[in-house]
Amino acid sequence: MEKKEYIKTMKFFAETIYKLSLSDRDINIGVGGFTGEGKSCFLTQLFFLYGKISSIKWNFDKMTWSRKELMGWIDGDKKNKIKQLPEYSSILVDELFMLFYKRNWYDEGQIDSIGTLNMCRDRHLLIGGNIPNFWDLDTAFTSRIRFYVYIPFRGVAWVFEQENNPFSNDVWNRSKNEKTFRKYKTPYLLPNFLCEIHYPDWTAKQKIDYYHIRNTKRLTALDVNKDEKVERYRDIKKQRDNLIRMLMNTNSKLKNKDISEVLGISTEAVRLIKEGLR
Repeated sequence: MEKKEYIKTMKFFAETIYKLSLSDRDINIGVGGFTGEGKSCFLTQLFFLYGKISSIKWNFDKMTWSRKELMGWIDGDKKNKIKQLPEYSSILVDELFMLFYKRNWYDEGQIDSIGTLNMCRDRHLLIGGNIPNFWDLDTAFTSRIRFYVYIPFRGVAWVFEQENNPFSNDVWNRSKNEKTFRKYKTPYLLPNFLCEIHYPDWTAKQKIDYYHIRNTKRLTALDVNKDEKVERYRDIKKQRDNLIRMLMNTNSKLKNKDISEVLGISTEAVRLIKEGLR
């Protein structure tokens, strides 16, 4: 097939996604590519068009950098006053690594979020997010991604989809795709390749709207994430101290040095914890 046979319109992709939603399937999209090549531009253009097709209008205010806001939009969150979005809504997570980074696989909030994504198919939501390197995401999350989009340069998107193979333990065929692409320098021969999409840049107003949202909500989300980490560390430290006291109270033969060597903290710190001074 010639290259032109692989090129599809953004409307084609948006209609494909909408048909999948109507058939009660979940639609998650991950967009990778170097910083500044147009990942956010691609998703916003897709979401604007999808909003027209689904009759659920999308705008930049449905962008988030917060896991709490994302989960609230999916299921609702009365405690934090976050309203659940209507069915067939679109949500753009502008920096996925902040929410689903593979090195944070043990994070309780991340585990719960992935669990929510596994069970929210009935909400018929379109969720898309950006990350420079798609493979930096938690593998439990990438397995929930239906379409992986790579932006090689501005205005062009390569769309890949999971392979529907009952015998494959790697639905993305990462190793095979990597070797084939390195050899032929083209995505068209890759087993997971779906299509190539050419898309326009933002209008002047859209660019202003994007950066306004980005420069306010992103900073707020970073502050919230820092507070959550401090609170989580405080809880873990409290649990550790309680366990040290309980262990030393039930075993009088244990010395401060024994606990210190196991936990990697100073004997003085163990003494203060034991005596309730820390």
